[in-house]
Amino acid sequence: AVGAAHRRRFRILAVVWVSYLLVYLARLSVGPLSPFLKDAFDLSNAQVGALMSATAFTYAPTLIVAGWLVDRAGVRRMLAAGTLIASLCVLTLFLASSYWVVLGLLALSGIGAGCIYPSAVRAVLLWFPVGERATAIGVNQTAINISGIFGAVTLPVIAVRLGWEYGFLAVGALGLAVFAVAVVGYGDPPGEDGDRSAAATGALAGPPMRPGAPASVTGGTSALWLAPAPPPAGLLTLLAARDVRLLALVGLFLGVVEYSALAHLVLYLKSEFLLTAVAAGAVLALAEASGAIGKPVSGLFSDRRLGGRRRPALLAMAALALVACLALAAFGADLGAAVYVVVALLGLSAIGWGGLFGTAAGEIGGRAAAGQVAGLTAAAVNVGVFVGPPGFGALVDLTGSYALAWLTLAVSCVAAMGCIWLLDEPRELCPVPEVCEIPFDEL
Repeated sequence: AVGAAHRRRFRILAVVWVSYLLVYLARLSVGPLSPFLKDAFDLSNAQVGALMSATAFTYAPTLIVAGWLVDRAGVRRMLAAGTLIASLCVLTLFLASSYWVVLGLLALSGIGAGCIYPSAVRAVLLWFPVGERATAIGVNQTAINISGIFGAVTLPVIAVRLGWEYGFLAVGALGLAVFAVAVVGYGDPPGEDGDRSAAATGALAGPPMRPGAPASVTGGTSALWLAPAPPPAGLLTLLAARDVRLLALVGLFLGVVEYSALAHLVLYLKSEFLLTAVAAGAVLALAEASGAIGKPVSGLFSDRRLGGRRRPALLAMAALALVACLALAAFGADLGAAVYVVVALLGLSAIGWGGLFGTAAGEIGGRAAAGQVAGLTAAAVNVGVFVGPPGFGALVDLTGSYALAWLTLAVSCVAAMGCIWLLDEPRELCPVPEVCEIPFDEL
């Protein structure tokens, strides 16, 4: 039974992946459609940034609540709720008649989107062993980038031919199909559906928690949690944990970098490099593609070459993002064709860090609080999303140049690196080696 369930983990990953794809396609659709929205409603750069941040207004607090709920109600219910809410809100954007209606509907869609991330982290923590987790979460988070690529390539074309409203209509319709997949396709591993019989049969519960970790942190790291979950820890207990707070700050600073770049890259390329909206969207797709490569590759490197260490891999990603932001700040349009290399580096690092970050959050929280720690730290990311894009746009409006805005993102990278340096990594043991050591190719 364990072997069959272990092989099932990739089907579960696929279900979580498509759910992730949908909610981030909804969130990231503003970037590719930003020139059309700006013209349609006569918006400033700061107002365009506010559209990107609108989902963060509800997404961040929802992450905290959803993290609490997923540790109690289960992954399947939260995936279904999240995809349905996000889809209906984006579908309704087709009828939006003003900037404020668009802003409000995007904010409401953040409630649905906020259900997905802690659900995804918990699903991977439940189904995958330590030696595959960062890779699995990295693969899962490529959905963000695939959705970004798809949106960057297709949405400007739809907007040119039919209008920006039809871009949102297409995303919402796709979302309803993904909702059906989430309802039908996800299942919990044995013992995770409320059945407490594993304890009676002598299943292993895992090693003691790491000294100084939150009360919720437990060992159990097999692909299947064979023992019942410990009681979830309270929010204040988790907030009191030093590593939870540090990781939250890392997420905040890197969230500022990632989402400011995503929100303004198309406008930046149009302004500084005189590209068309469609051509600039293709360059945005390049950044997303680089991020899609960065997430699983950095996770695989962390899993297999660094022995499960997340801190040095995260440091490297933040350092590469710093280099890219400094290059854009210092050279701007003088980069010429080299801008494609810099954008690819920016995507690889400033977009590609999320898989490592999610893995670290889940491992700090452990089985009992993976959803809560994932939700808390992702909420901090979305504080960065909330302040970063409007702040970036305001700096451009104030100075008439992008140089200071990119330099501010470089400073945010440095701050993230300082917090990563101070992190202590949990070193977990595998209670069921014969399960944990099954490699990817032995299915």
